[in-house]
Amino acid sequence: MEGLGVRYLFLIARRILFKRKTSALTASMAVAATIFLITFNGVVLSGVINAVERDLATLQYGNLEILNEGEGYLDRPDYQVVATVMRHPLVEAASPRITALASEVSHASPKGTWKVYNVMVIGVNPALEAKTSKVFQSIIAGRAELFKGDALVGRDLARDLGLEGAKGLLKIKVRSPLGENSKYVRVSGIMLSSAAGGLNHILVVHIDLLRELLGWKHKYATSIVVKLSQPERAGEVAAWIESQYPDYQVKTPREAAKAWFNAIVEGVSFINLVGYAGMIASALAVITVLTMMVSGKTRDIGVLRALGVSRRGIILLFIFDGMLIGLIGAGLGGLISSIVTLWLENYPVAFFGNLVLDVKFNPLSLLLPMLVGFAISVAASIYPAWKASTYQPAEAMRYF
Repeated sequence: MEGLGVRYLFLIARRILFKRKTSALTASMAVAATIFLITFNGVVLSGVINAVERDLATLQYGNLEILNEGEGYLDRPDYQVVATVMRHPLVEAASPRITALASEVSHASPKGTWKVYNVMVIGVNPALEAKTSKVFQSIIAGRAELFKGDALVGRDLARDLGLEGAKGLLKIKVRSPLGENSKYVRVSGIMLSSAAGGLNHILVVHIDLLRELLGWKHKYATSIVVKLSQPERAGEVAAWIESQYPDYQVKTPREAAKAWFNAIVEGVSFINLVGYAGMIASALAVITVLTMMVSGKTRDIGVLRALGVSRRGIILLFIFDGMLIGLIGAGLGGLISSIVTLWLENYPVAFFGNLVLDVKFNPLSLLLPMLVGFAISVAASIYPAWKASTYQPAEAMRYF
């Protein structure tokens, strides 16, 4: 009998709720909107994290970066280190780099002379770099080539130097322990990347040219960037490289750009917290709708009490209404969130300065917001349910 009674209470709750379809839909949409907001924030921000890691890997650090933090440079010939690293079956490519700071980069033209100080300069091996990173794919003007007397210029740096297109002559000054050296280079291309890619403010030159500016006699490099066929196994490859070169450090993009990722993760946590706090608004909508139902159904409550329905039964009836609102809201929120996430996954959009989101649809990511939305809807129904249960049959019957 108890099971039968609960079943009939559920049917009555459904009838009461759907007699006020507009109110029920309003409360359900409030729950759905909050679920969508939380999910959308999570999708976009996880897409940002994935995109930052992708751009750091493909443009700045590779899937792994080999360093010698103690010396400041790799004290073995770069071709030797590259050859050793390439022995690992998961390594697709490896390329040496030299990173230095140019004290001054200048460009003279008929319109005047432009100077930029403290410019990051990266020396690369063009043949190996093309296999390891997407630096050459980031060129938006000029030639995707780099000879010894050429330079690739970041878009923002090109503007600061007054360059008009991928042409012009630059003078690079570099200080070293041996003094200050300078060389002229031709602009062969303009690069554009996201902020995470880090190419917009730098100068890329041939590695041999930068060695000459620094006065290096040996084929040393400051780092080796490594491309892997299976980036998810970077830890395994890093351990193997460190076993070959115990005095070197091997870092993933997340480790190399730790400050970036810490800031992003903290931002994601804060925004998610704000989203969950927004659940309070949907809870208020549920409370308002159910309270209005209680006020409008006083006569029906009196009839039910007169027919022998207990206070517990009345409470259960309106909690069922809260459950129905939560189920509808969670279903709508999950459906809308899934559609938007799949759209962003298949049609990536750019945010935050040319950063193309890397969104991956994960149905499990919808589970927590949907459960929280449902739980809050049920919890919000407790007060209206309690209020309805306080009516005595004689008092409620006066509303006939």
